[in-house]
Amino acid sequence: MIKNIITALNESAKENSSRIAYDEMGTTHTYQELLDQSNTLAAWLDQQDLPAKSPILVFGDHQFEMIVSFVGILKTGHPYIPVSSDSALPRMQSILDTAQPSLIIGVDDFPADQLKFNANVLKRDQLDKILADIHDFTGDQMVKEHDLAYVLFTSGTTGSPKGVEVTQDNFRTFVDWMLSDDFKLPHHVNFLGQPPYSFDLSNMYWLPALLSGSTIKAIPHAVVENFGQLFTALPKLDLNVFVGTPSFADMLTLSPAFNEQQMPGLQVFLFCGEELTVRTAKTLQQRFPHARIFNTYGPTETTVAVTQVEITPEIVANNDRLPVGYAKQGVTLSIWNGDQQITEPGKQGEIIIAGDSVANGYMNNPEKTKKAFFELDGQPAYRTGDAGILDADGLLHHKGRMDFQIKIHGFRVELAEVRTSLEKSKYIKQAVAVPKYNANHQVSHLIAYVIPADNDFSDDKKLTAAIREDLKGLIMPYMMPTQFIYRDSFPMSANGKIAVKQLISEANK
Repeated sequence: MIKNIITALNESAKENSSRIAYDEMGTTHTYQELLDQSNTLAAWLDQQDLPAKSPILVFGDHQFEMIVSFVGILKTGHPYIPVSSDSALPRMQSILDTAQPSLIIGVDDFPADQLKFNANVLKRDQLDKILADIHDFTGDQMVKEHDLAYVLFTSGTTGSPKGVEVTQDNFRTFVDWMLSDDFKLPHHVNFLGQPPYSFDLSNMYWLPALLSGSTIKAIPHAVVENFGQLFTALPKLDLNVFVGTPSFADMLTLSPAFNEQQMPGLQVFLFCGEELTVRTAKTLQQRFPHARIFNTYGPTETTVAVTQVEITPEIVANNDRLPVGYAKQGVTLSIWNGDQQITEPGKQGEIIIAGDSVANGYMNNPEKTKKAFFELDGQPAYRTGDAGILDADGLLHHKGRMDFQIKIHGFRVELAEVRTSLEKSKYIKQAVAVPKYNANHQVSHLIAYVIPADNDFSDDKKLTAAIREDLKGLIMPYMMPTQFIYRDSFPMSANGKIAVKQLISEANK
């Protein structure tokens, strides 16, 4: 049981001093370097007369200095705010306005001349000079218990991004769970480090990896964007633990080298961030028959993830949509209809999460905090806005976003369920269903965006006819889209998720 994440990190660094902690495309750093450089940065921060426990923004990509900064900041009792260097300027301005950071660490060049803020910027060349002159740090002001560990800003697809305040205890209990017998993750192995640090899924790899004496195999954003470079690099990384979204895994399956023969060390898949479909799970089980696949679920507001289940071939065979798991220790799940709890197993409603994973709220946003966070049976609780059911065994089944449920021709339809039904066709590799609204903002029909499987049809009309025929009896008639649009790929958010709201916007221009 971890008592404090910084104490545990220091111990792990000393025990594994000569091991490689971080490997960014061949540029490696040891645990000793992590310990020395984080202590050095902490010693420098300690001399800067920053307001106690004020947030520090860290701007960059997947560099080792990002992790050094996070750890050094935590050692001095400050929370960190990770911001990706490919972030749009309006998003960055919103983050600066909300968080009012006391310092900005520019691991990449921070566009200071295009933004309004009051903090000093520590530029990369200054950071390099500081880290080159190693100092010890013995201060005892590291983040503790209910202190904020990080503030992570949501994607902000509907309005301004909200800063989720996650405490040291939230983070500590999450990592405890990741390193528990629920997952049985191997130690001294290689973790894929692809999700950006501004996406909370990154917390599923960086701290669990470092506390297990493992190596983070970091892939910068530019490599992820270049399929040729990515597919060439992947088999050479000697990965053991995959952490990512299902959409990223789907992208990797486009490479014939993404299989057990080419990547025999890949033992565990950890998924979060969006729905893991039956089709993706089946593909991975065929490609990696000896690997374990875990589905997890949890909003940013409840510290990365709060449920897990190992997806076996039996689960895949017996479910149209895969369950998302059982609650971690310290968390209680319940299903609600408005203000009334649903106690009958298998009945759908809004998922409510309560317990030690629930964050403090939204930074400097009491109105939105009050709407989403509350107390339930003496525990902090969060209204997820997600639809779901709990079965009699306590297994959670996620049914999509409440705001992705629509009414069409009198029927209530979940867009995620339409997607699942469409992907039963052998002619469809991936699909997304979106509503088309009329002038009265009522749904007139559904549009399917489709990445087709390889086929011999001479035109899209014949392919659409074949899909419709293939799905007869497998999809309710009112759920069948009336328009099919074929794509080679889907737009993705910076976090590696399919940008569904972007497709809805596109369909309704």
